[in-house]
Amino acid sequence: MPAPWFIVSKPLRPPFRDGSTVLIRDLVTHTPIDRPLVYLGDPAHPLRPGDHVLDHPPMGYSPGLLAKLRVLAAMLHPARRELPVHLCFTPNPVTSRAVASLRRLQPRRLLVQSLMSAHGCEAWTALLRPLDAIVVLSDHTARRLVDAGVPETKLHRIYPAVASVPVDPPAQVAARRSLLYAGDLDHDVAARLIAVGRALAEPALAAWTLTIACRPKADGDAEARAHLERELAGPLARGRVVLRGEVPDIDALLRGASLQLYAADHVRRKVDLPLVLLEGMARGVPVLVVDADPVCELFRVGERHHLHPGQAAPADPEAFARAALALCRDDDALRSASADAATLAAREFSLAPMVRCYGALHDALEARDARDRQVHRQVH
Repeated sequence: MPAPWFIVSKPLRPPFRDGSTVLIRDLVTHTPIDRPLVYLGDPAHPLRPGDHVLDHPPMGYSPGLLAKLRVLAAMLHPARRELPVHLCFTPNPVTSRAVASLRRLQPRRLLVQSLMSAHGCEAWTALLRPLDAIVVLSDHTARRLVDAGVPETKLHRIYPAVASVPVDPPAQVAARRSLLYAGDLDHDVAARLIAVGRALAEPALAAWTLTIACRPKADGDAEARAHLERELAGPLARGRVVLRGEVPDIDALLRGASLQLYAADHVRRKVDLPLVLLEGMARGVPVLVVDADPVCELFRVGERHHLHPGQAAPADPEAFARAALALCRDDDALRSASADAATLAAREFSLAPMVRCYGALHDALEARDARDRQVHRQVH
């Protein structure tokens, strides 16, 4: 049996609220049992039977310095100092410099990092280069890092993935008459949602509603939420717009949506292809997104399969609202995009292929390491 890989991430224990932790939880859960893993979590409730779980309390959305240092200390423990390491977090000054120091102390130890959020990753290229491999979650991030000087041979694009779920019939999806935005709030997002909410006053769209579900974690959330409440006071009072905070069951909202909006032009603190979009697509909910990378990579992937799971719209609030309303008025387009969304999610964003890609990467790195060690022994 191969040596365990040490998966270093936020603790894999409830509550599973952010996309990166959900993604790594699903990766661990679906990794074949003959591949041993070590990770942080609750030893009383391992994700797989027989896993070595290091006790660590849950972390919030933005862990503090002490929490980060405790995670890094786990990698240096004598019992684990020889294990290959797969880091699954966003680069930041503390962890990136600590990993660079670890590389200098243990130059032969396998070190891999998945960039769970790639916002601003170019700033850390000097600290990423010494790693054996870097997993990125989109081709867009790979191009950015190559342009910043990271060797292309070290980059491995593995798309995020979601669990398979029953697909809702396209006609049922189109008939729900509900728009959903599930994401973070900032000033620009609020402006687009306000434009959509106001546009629903058109008499022909009287049956449609807009649900906004936002966890209060983003910078500027409180100000943006207050702005929404002021500008959409009428639609909110009439129930045409519903403004919620963090919800315990996002799938319930997806099962009630005809179209999912992604009203941000960035993926700050998110995986490159937000999991909530992929989860909705897996159910057959099409998407309307701001025309910006990396999220628009969804459509380029779809084009390779002649699938069109939705549309990209201009960032201008009024233009974004017009695109949303055009889809609301076109049941045929909604039904077609619903069917294509479910097909694309099954083909490109399902868990089994993602898990195989991570396994193949680990196998290749172990094989290369074994060859290098054999050559080193022969030379010395």
